[in-house]
Amino acid sequence: MATTSKAMTDVSNQNNRYQPSIEEKMAIVVKRVGEVPRMVRKSPLYWESIEHLAKDEVSRGIFYALPPECKLHYLKRKTKASNEQETEPTYYS
Repeated sequence: MATTSKAMTDVSNQNNRYQPSIEEKMAIVVKRVGEVPRMVRKSPLYWESIEHLAKDEVSRGIFYALPPECKLHYLKRKTKASNEQETEPTYYS
């Protein structure tokens, strides 16, 4: 009987643990992608990486576990996007 009670307490404790909101999780993704060495922030790779990691939890876990020097290469392989800076179009009327 004590085992059942302990198991129920463990489940109850897991349910009461703080779970970060989706906004908090995505803020971490954006921060971590921005910290990648040699990542160009105004590049397609930057934006594609954020979208990819936001959607794919397994890739996000792999990305977080990789050493810093491997992160850029991993994101290039996963997204096939360019790390060249884009210029935003300017329109004059």
